[in-house]
Amino acid sequence: MTTQAEDLLGARVMGADGKVVGTVEQVFRDDMDGTPAWARVRSGKAGRFIPLGSSRVTPDGLSVPFDSQKIMGGPNIDAGQHMSAAQAEELSRYYGLTVPAQPSPGSQPSQSGQARQGGQARQGGQPGQSGQPSQATPSAEDWLVRQEERLQVAKEMLESGRVRLHKYVDVEPIDQAVHVYHEEYDIERMPIAAGEQITATIGEGEQEIILYEERAVLRKEIVPVERVRLRAKRIDEDTTVHDELRRERIEIEPDQDFSSGRHGKPGTGDKSS
Repeated sequence: MTTQAEDLLGARVMGADGKVVGTVEQVFRDDMDGTPAWARVRSGKAGRFIPLGSSRVTPDGLSVPFDSQKIMGGPNIDAGQHMSAAQAEELSRYYGLTVPAQPSPGSQPSQSGQARQGGQARQGGQPGQSGQPSQATPSAEDWLVRQEERLQVAKEMLESGRVRLHKYVDVEPIDQAVHVYHEEYDIERMPIAAGEQITATIGEGEQEIILYEERAVLRKEIVPVERVRLRAKRIDEDTTVHDELRRERIEIEPDQDFSSGRHGKPGTGDKSS
């Protein structure tokens, strides 16, 4: 990647599955040539590292050839302002990249390197002499990287339903007993006793009375009786998620003809899981 490190800061990082992992917050350069080699991606409160050598810059951001689960499942490394060779090697092994064996600047060659050089010199200088096999430093091709998936559970808020309150008006017939009275006319006759002096003349006459009655008068008033509203009540519960994780397994598969000799019986190999 020839892009400058300053151009990558703040870039959006997308995995091979199309999911956005986070944004680039720090770029680490290679100690040998000074090119951008690793970037720390900030996703929420987590920080993970991605290789820049196999990534490419697109109009949408930085595209990484690893899916989001692979990136977020990477080792948690505290690199600070500089990434050491051991940290870079750990990340390279996790992503399955080539890890060249490079000595530290200014350090002397290891004893195994000196022995290998000495053995090559002896073999080259004195042909015909058989020596011990050289103990070469294992290269990246000598290793199988065993990987496994790890589950990360996140939570998202989804709409599960809606509830609505609606106020209707119901008409209810009511029968209520009310005590009332009314007046009716009645004729009262009273005979006049003998000797009672009443002055009267013959002629027409009349009498009128007013009759009354009570009637029920209805009056309605609106009285508030209660308050009703909707509110969401949080219910905490435990649930179980189901998924499958893949884990690589490395087994020894010996050669049947070779393993039947002095090196052991077939199938008696070490297993790593």
